[in-house]
Amino acid sequence: MRLSDEGSVGRRIAHHRKRRGMTQEVLCGLVGGKSIEWLRQIENGKRDVDKLSTIVAVAEALKIAPSELLPGPFRTTARATRSLGSAPEVVPEIQASMLRHDGIAGLLNLPNRPVSPEHLRRTVERAFVCSQTERWSDMAPLVPDMISDAWHLVRNAETDDERRQAFGLQALVYRVTSGMLDRLGESHLPWVAAERSMHAAEQTGDPLLIAGGAWRLAVVLRHAGRLTESTDVPVAAADALRHRLDHPEAYSVYGSLMLKGAVGAATLGDHKGVRDYLAEASRAAEVIGDRNDYWFAFGPTNVAIHRAWLSLELSDPAKAIELASFVPHDKLPRVLAERRTSHLITVAWAHYLKRQDREALDALTAAKAAAPEQLLFTRRVHVMLQGMLKRERRSIKSDLRAMAGFVGTVA
Repeated sequence: MRLSDEGSVGRRIAHHRKRRGMTQEVLCGLVGGKSIEWLRQIENGKRDVDKLSTIVAVAEALKIAPSELLPGPFRTTARATRSLGSAPEVVPEIQASMLRHDGIAGLLNLPNRPVSPEHLRRTVERAFVCSQTERWSDMAPLVPDMISDAWHLVRNAETDDERRQAFGLQALVYRVTSGMLDRLGESHLPWVAAERSMHAAEQTGDPLLIAGGAWRLAVVLRHAGRLTESTDVPVAAADALRHRLDHPEAYSVYGSLMLKGAVGAATLGDHKGVRDYLAEASRAAEVIGDRNDYWFAFGPTNVAIHRAWLSLELSDPAKAIELASFVPHDKLPRVLAERRTSHLITVAWAHYLKRQDREALDALTAAKAAAPEQLLFTRRVHVMLQGMLKRERRSIKSDLRAMAGFVGTVA
């Protein structure tokens, strides 16, 4: 399997800088006095751009949208002997279903058909299980029909209760779809799906569904380089829930939003914001313990996972490694394999930044055992492996090449 990102960030920076007739010295000055050697190494592919905030700062200096520098979607061709990693092959069909079942679909005279709410609910639950175990090749074929079924369910609703139920399911359909498309590296479809999830949730009047939509929107905003909005949206949604914290589900959603606020703050380099939002999330987690309400996997364990990851985002890999040792990731249920694997990738990245390649590779090996497809579609894994291949150590040569071959990474 080979995956590519249609050009590295460094090459894109060099392209846009030269197109604007800007010297390396000028660009370095505009992004906060970075050294010319720093930029030269990035443009030559010898240094990784490991923070989204750096990409955004460079984009602002070049007067372009951050998306112009962000890598494009992964492209994959599955091996004939297995379906693992085949999810992107279904993306055109998903896109077609989204286009066919948009806001003006009723004008197209699509043939009506009955849909069982219970059948769609079971399919949605199966999709979220696939999402939380990173089994995208199993989930992707479900999505086109889920989108269609949700549209027909809304269209056929006759009572207010039926309409609210239909919109509630549609909100979840688009939320889980946005998450999958985001993981596959699609640039525009996740935003469309997140917006539709929010719209459907608003039709229900359910504050937790609406807040769940805000959580997903915050993710795509961050990935699009809209860093301030990616913090403001979840924090505002959490504030709206403060007076509703009277049952565990509300605490789960509230705490998840606070974690997303902490992520946004870390990307902006706001250390105080990170501390404040993490503290609020911790308080919510202490009230309810580990749960999986609304498929957010919120609780003390997820807060601990974020605490380690956020240290890494704040450029402290040593602290991330220290905090990671306190995360009981091996006690997470199998259905939350995504959480465990994300944590192990964080550990691997922290070791990689400290040039501890053996430890990084060991963490990736454990991650592969928990959720192999997550490695295929996590760009940071590819960057890590490419870097280790370039400085290949004899002691890990065989294991490293085996992992790179599985993921589809070349030096």
